[in-house]
Amino acid sequence: MPQHYIEPSRYEFVESLMLERKGLLDSFSVEGRASDGTHGDKNGIILVQDNQIFITPPLPGGAPARISAIHPVVLKINWKTVTEPTEVTKADYITWEICEKPQYEITVSPDKLKVHFTLYRAEKYAWNLVNCPAAFEAVVRAQPNPAMLLSTLTIEQIIASLDNRFILRNLNIPALYAELENPTYLPVCIAEGRAPLPGKEARLEFLLPEHTLEGNRMFQGQGAPGQKPAEPLEYLRFPGAPFTFAGEVFARKLPPEEGIPGFDTDGRVLPPPPPQDVYFAAGNHAKLLPCGNIVARHTGRPRICGGNGSVRICDFPPVRLLTRETADTAGDVMFAGDVIVPGDLEGPVRIEALGNVYVYGDIRQSTIIATGSIYVSGQVTGSGLYAGHAGVQQHRLHSLASLLRTEADGLREAARQLAKNVESRQQSVKYGLVVMLLLEGKYSHLESLIRDLQAALSRMNGAFGSGTDQLWQMLEVFAHPGQFTGYITDSVLSLFSRLLLKLGEEIELLQEEHAVINLARSQESRLESGGKLLVRDSC
Repeated sequence: MPQHYIEPSRYEFVESLMLERKGLLDSFSVEGRASDGTHGDKNGIILVQDNQIFITPPLPGGAPARISAIHPVVLKINWKTVTEPTEVTKADYITWEICEKPQYEITVSPDKLKVHFTLYRAEKYAWNLVNCPAAFEAVVRAQPNPAMLLSTLTIEQIIASLDNRFILRNLNIPALYAELENPTYLPVCIAEGRAPLPGKEARLEFLLPEHTLEGNRMFQGQGAPGQKPAEPLEYLRFPGAPFTFAGEVFARKLPPEEGIPGFDTDGRVLPPPPPQDVYFAAGNHAKLLPCGNIVARHTGRPRICGGNGSVRICDFPPVRLLTRETADTAGDVMFAGDVIVPGDLEGPVRIEALGNVYVYGDIRQSTIIATGSIYVSGQVTGSGLYAGHAGVQQHRLHSLASLLRTEADGLREAARQLAKNVESRQQSVKYGLVVMLLLEGKYSHLESLIRDLQAALSRMNGAFGSGTDQLWQMLEVFAHPGQFTGYITDSVLSLFSRLLLKLGEEIELLQEEHAVINLARSQESRLESGGKLLVRDSC
C-alpha cells in the first residue's frame, strides 16, 4: 500500500512553515480549528495536500495539533495505529495506508457442501488523500482515483488464490467466468460436494393373501338371506382388510438398508446416517421367522402398532358384534378392540374403538372413531369418521386425559404458589387443604372432567390399560378432596399427572399403521384418516 510521511529531521521545511505561519493561515481556510482563547493562534497546524501530511509545531503557549483518520485510511503514529484524535508534534513519525475491502470473497457453507464466490468489484484503483485545509484538528480522508486503474480481476488470479485441491478439481469455471463478465454481486456456487443419501429404515409390511381381496362375499348384496356368517370373525374379512388364518404368512419384516456416503468440499467422506432397525414384539399370536416372514398363530385380524418408534407390536384385538338393538339402546359405545355392525347404523350413535370398525350397511347421523381403520359397505350421510391418528386425537380417553393433565399441572403450580405465600407469613398450612380450596374455587371445573374420565374408563369395563386401576384411585381422591386432605401432597399430584400422561401414551401406541377409511359414498360428512381415504363409487 502507498505510504507518505513527514520525517522529523526536515527542520528547514518546519522552520519555514513556522516563519510563514500567517501566510499559510491566509492561504487556506481553517476547518475545525479549536478555539483556545488567546492561545488559539499559537496551536499546531496540520495540512493535507497532494497525498502528503504537513505539520507545524505549536508556538510557545499553544497546543500540539490533533489528527485522526476515516476508513479506509489507516493512520499510524510512531508505528501505532490511531483510532481516535491524537496529538502530533514534529518528533512523531507518521505513515498512512489504505485498508479496503477485498475484491472478492470465497466462503464455504456451514454443512461444507458448497463453495460460493462473491464479487465485490472487478477493478482496483489507486487511492488519493483528500486535500485538507490547514487546521488545528485534521481528519484524514481518502478516495479512489478513477483515472488510475491498477488492475482488473481475472479468473487466473482467483484460481491462484485457491489452495484446496478438491475445490480446484471440481471448480465450476463457467459460473466463475459468467460472474466476472456480468456481475450480479451475489454469492455464486463454484464448487460443491455431495450430501450422503440416507438408507431405508427397517419396516413391516402386510402381505395380503388372495382371500383378503374377496373378503367374506357379503360385500355384494349385503343383508340378503343366508349371507350372515356363522362366526363373528368372518365379519372381519372385509375385502382388502388384513385377515389371516392360523399358519399363514401375513406380514414381512424388511431389514434396514444402508445409505450412500457423500463428500464435502474438502474431499472428506460423509457417512450416511445409520438406518434404524425395528424390534418386533409378537407375543403368543405371531412368530418372526429368520427370513423376515411373520406367521400367524391365530385366526383373525392382525394389527401392527407402535407409531414412529423402534418397536412394533403385533396382536389380534378382541372383537365385539354390535347389533341394531344394542346400538339403539347404548347410543354410546366404547370398546378396546374391533367393533362390527352387521347392518345399517341409524344415529345418533357414537362408537369409539381401540381398533377397527366394520359397518355392513349405511351410516346416518353417527360418529365413528377408530385408532385403526373404518370399513363401510354402504353410504355415509351426515356423520363424522375419524381413523388412525385422527381417531387417537378424537378418542375420549386420549382427549380427556390430555386436558385433565394440563389442568392438574396448573393446579399443582397454583397450590405450590399459594402454600409458599402462606409460609412466607410464618404460618403453617396443610398442602391437601390448599388443594381442596383450589378445587372448590378456581379449579372447580376439574370435577366435571374427572367425572367424564371416570365414565369413559368404566365403559371400557377394565379391558384397557395396565395402570388404570391406580389412575381410578387417583380420580376418586381428587373427586372427593375433602376426605383426603391428609393424603394429598405435591408428590401425589405429580403421580396423578404421570398416570394421565401414561394413559394418553397407551392410546397413542394403538394408532395402527396403514389406517384407511373405505366406504362406498359420502354425503355431508366429515372424513379424517391417518392414512388413505378410499371412496369406491364415483359421484
